[in-house]
Amino acid sequence: MHSSLRLLAAGLALGLAACVHTPPGTSVEIALARKAELVKLPAPAPLPPGASPAVEPPLPDSRTEKIADAFTRGNFCMRAGNDSEAITAFEEVVTIDPSFSTAWQNLSILYEQTGDSKKAMEAFRRSKKVAKR
Repeated sequence: MHSSLRLLAAGLALGLAACVHTPPGTSVEIALARKAELVKLPAPAPLPPGASPAVEPPLPDSRTEKIADAFTRGNFCMRAGNDSEAITAFEEVVTIDPSFSTAWQNLSILYEQTGDSKKAMEAFRRSKKVAKR
C-alpha cells in the first residue's frame, strides 16, 4: 500500500511541476508570454540659453464646475436638513446662472420651509419664468 501512495505522490509532483499558474481570465499563451522590455526614451532637447522650462498655469475654475459644485452641495444640504447652507448654495447657483430652474424651485421649497413666504413666491415665479424659455 505504501508503494501505491509513493507512486501517486510522484505522479502528482511530476504533474504539478509541469503546470504553469495562470490567473483567472488569462490564457496560457498570455501567461507564458515574454515580459515587456524597457524602452528608453531619448533625452529632451536642451533649452536655449536663458530660457526656462514651460510650466502651464493652473486652469481656472470653469463656470460649469462652480455651478455643479454649488448645486451638488445644495442638494446634499437640503437632504441633510441643513436649510440655511442649502439656501446659500442654491443662491450661489442662481447668481452664476439665473436660468437654472431647478435651483429656483429648490430655493422656493427651502424659503417656504424656513417661513419666508415672500421669497418663496418670488423664487417660484422665477423658476416658472425660466422654465418657459
